[in-house]
Amino acid sequence: MSKANFLFKNILFSAISGILQKVFAKELLLKTIAFMIIFGSFWSCAKKDHDNSPIVKHVVVIGFDGLSPDGLKNATTPTFDKIIREGASTMHARAVLPTSSSTNWASMIMGAGPEQHGITSNSWEKNNFVLPTITQSEDFLFPSIFQLIDDQKENAEIGAIYHWTGFGRLFEKGAVDYNISPDSEDETAALASAYIKDKKPTFTFIHFDHVDHGGHEYGHGSPEYYKSVEKADAMLAEVMAAIKASGMADETLVIISADHGGLGKGHGGESLQEIEIPFILWGKSVKKNHVLKYPVYQYDNAATVAFALGIKTPMAWIGRPVKNAFEGYDLRDDYPTTERVEEPAILPVATLNKKAGGLFDDTATIVIKNTNGTGEIRYTMDGSMPNAYSTLYTEDVKTTENVVVKSAIFKNGKIASTVSEAFFRIKNKTMAPPISYEVFYLENLTSIPSLENKRPDAKGTCFEITSDEVKEEIRSNTVVRFSTSIHVEKEDRFTFYTNSDDGSKLWVNNELVVDNDGDHGVIEKNGSISLKPGTYPLQVVWFNGGGSGWLNVDYQTTTTPKQVLPSTILK
Repeated sequence: MSKANFLFKNILFSAISGILQKVFAKELLLKTIAFMIIFGSFWSCAKKDHDNSPIVKHVVVIGFDGLSPDGLKNATTPTFDKIIREGASTMHARAVLPTSSSTNWASMIMGAGPEQHGITSNSWEKNNFVLPTITQSEDFLFPSIFQLIDDQKENAEIGAIYHWTGFGRLFEKGAVDYNISPDSEDETAALASAYIKDKKPTFTFIHFDHVDHGGHEYGHGSPEYYKSVEKADAMLAEVMAAIKASGMADETLVIISADHGGLGKGHGGESLQEIEIPFILWGKSVKKNHVLKYPVYQYDNAATVAFALGIKTPMAWIGRPVKNAFEGYDLRDDYPTTERVEEPAILPVATLNKKAGGLFDDTATIVIKNTNGTGEIRYTMDGSMPNAYSTLYTEDVKTTENVVVKSAIFKNGKIASTVSEAFFRIKNKTMAPPISYEVFYLENLTSIPSLENKRPDAKGTCFEITSDEVKEEIRSNTVVRFSTSIHVEKEDRFTFYTNSDDGSKLWVNNELVVDNDGDHGVIEKNGSISLKPGTYPLQVVWFNGGGSGWLNVDYQTTTTPKQVLPSTILK
């Protein structure tokens, strides 16, 4: 190769290399810029997601013990109604199980459920518990919203005014500046209002207890219960007036809710009446006249307070802020809260804890009513769940046999309500009562005592094992022992259930089958036993420690649907 050619190739190679370097450098620069843009976007999103900027300066949580959606629907409540119109709300928020007060007030302020905070019943105390908290802010106590605000908000003013003294054991006293448990709902409203006007607190928690008293004493759904809700409306009006008079209303979020609903004269069970609660938000940045369409849970209350005040929550919390209640948020997914119409009413309707239907001589007429004015009623009489192919209700139905009726409203071939059920029991009108009972008046009952060597204060006979049969003889600290025999025609596995407030136990052939003992609201427990053809002694002992109490007994077999234990199989 000549020197000239060699020189030319070197010059050409150098030129091409320079061009390629510029191209690659430019490409690298572009990639770098693109990467920075993408990373910056992720960083920006992440920063925004973790932004703890407060929405408001003040939050007031107002809790009404035992306030149900049914109470707000049927009582006269102009203040609640106005706040609902001016804010965001749902009547389908859910409490946690069990639907007891301690468990749910704890969940409301702790952003977590009993599985995390360990407060699993009203018996919980720092020196008396079964499940330890998963993490703690102080000895034996899961971190509450009170502690988080105190830790993260410098000079925050925090107050707790609670009618039920038991609430005071659920939060960190050192985190609170004003801590008081008044003697009445009126005093609670007055002290809370004065505190708000005087201190303009960062966080105020107010607890009213009187609605729960109305439920326990007179029964949920009773006129007296609705009167207690109307009193709650007046207490709410007083607190809201104080918020406005304080001058802080424009920078305040108000959250109104409850610990649980109720069924009959109690709570603690798993029914929709007990677990559904109202959840209402009002104030700065809250959407107006807005119905929350996605699920809200008890522990979301504290998370929403934290979100509004710009508080960072611990990983141990499972609650999520109800962001859809606020302007600028419209989060959606494919599973909104199911909207249901009213379930059919089967006559005679259920009253308090007494189930729909009843005990009839020889024959019974089944009447089902649709109170919605829309849809159609379909029903079954064998205890199975109704579906779009079940019998269409067009007229009253007569029965001469024991039946379990279940019915629901259907629209466009789909179920549109919850399922109502009723238990119809038929007996021969000449039948003698197959059950004997003994009543014992004792003292300081918290569990079923030994009745050995004790003389009953009253005796009688009845057709069914239920507190309704002996209600005239029930008072505080009463024990009732029911005795009968069950006749088995075909070998089967029998499951027995007791629903009771307070404790109950059931024996078959002198074997303890159901142990539902203890001082508690209406709780159902069950047990099973295999029985061959024959007649076996059956005994139930139930006690009522205080209030009205309740007891009923159900059974089922592999071929018989769950139903009230009928007199027709008793001897």
